[in-house]
Amino acid sequence: MRGICALTVFLSHVVLWSNLAPRGVIESWLQRGLTTIYEVFTVLTWPTGGQHPAVICFFVLSGFCVHGPFESRITRDGPAVAWGTYFVRRTRRIMPVYWAGGLLGLLVVMAMRWRPVADQLLMLHSAATPAQMAARLGGYGGLWHQEIFAGNYTLGTVAVEILIYLAYPLFFLAAAAGRWRLLGGIALGLQLLALALQPFVNPYVLFSSVLVMAFFWYLGALAAHGRQTLGWQVSGWWIVATWALFLGLKAIPHFYGLNMVKQAVWGVVCMQLVAWLPDWEKRHEASRVRGWARLLRWSGEISYPLYAVHTPMILLVNWAMLATADSRSYPGQLALNLVGSVAVAVAVHRGIEKRFYRQRAVS
Repeated sequence: MRGICALTVFLSHVVLWSNLAPRGVIESWLQRGLTTIYEVFTVLTWPTGGQHPAVICFFVLSGFCVHGPFESRITRDGPAVAWGTYFVRRTRRIMPVYWAGGLLGLLVVMAMRWRPVADQLLMLHSAATPAQMAARLGGYGGLWHQEIFAGNYTLGTVAVEILIYLAYPLFFLAAAAGRWRLLGGIALGLQLLALALQPFVNPYVLFSSVLVMAFFWYLGALAAHGRQTLGWQVSGWWIVATWALFLGLKAIPHFYGLNMVKQAVWGVVCMQLVAWLPDWEKRHEASRVRGWARLLRWSGEISYPLYAVHTPMILLVNWAMLATADSRSYPGQLALNLVGSVAVAVAVHRGIEKRFYRQRAVS
């Protein structure tokens, strides 16, 4: 599921940001075909005016995967936790890859300062002040009051997740005390606070902030609690019914409050999927050897580096092609954006992520 989410974000950005004009009938068909696939995807999954559906699912998965082991610990050992170890592990898990993505974004900014190109996408995403770069590389961008592009806009969601990880000990203490309704009320209350603040705060900052995204993390943690402690069994028909409700809500004209309801329902769809999938995998153990399953597991392994580096890699490819008058090929741009991003993601996974986190986790 993590692999599907990573590929979805990556491929949707490749389609949107490969912006060279196609030449000839075949290239035009290719562009229209990719655009049609993207539009169908948005109709089926994207909350109107809301976050990318895979980003919402990432937060649900994060809540499920981070809280799941701690939920087991509550029932086995009680609420005693070595929080120093927790913070070291979270830092090793998040920050090295985060810094790699941030430095690649800085490379985009430097390239545009060295040789500017007249492209709206590049000009927008290369915008950065020294204070914004400090907030990005310092990891406190989730507290920043402005949008931070700095060559890697997508790292903003990681900065929000960092805030959630910092606050997790408080969440755990409430969860260990069985205060799940209180935690849910707080998560919904933060959403209402975001609504109340929207006349005064940049909406692009506000509706991507921890005030909104914490609710989806809570849903993932709740799914872990439901599966491990309450014995939840999620039917596939529940997922279908909730997805149908989501599509029905999408047909209603939107405004801020309703958009957040649509996002919340999509978050519940993701929560049900997360709770349902492990049981499905147990029933279909033989599927693990199939090619599509191996591909998704592999994409899941590189999902965080792919998410962290694909934006600056796409921007660097676009900059290089636009800065070179004789290399403006739409298929070439697509291919380089695909292959270049995956190659760098694999390099970061092997050279940084596994070095700082994976091997340490095994030991």
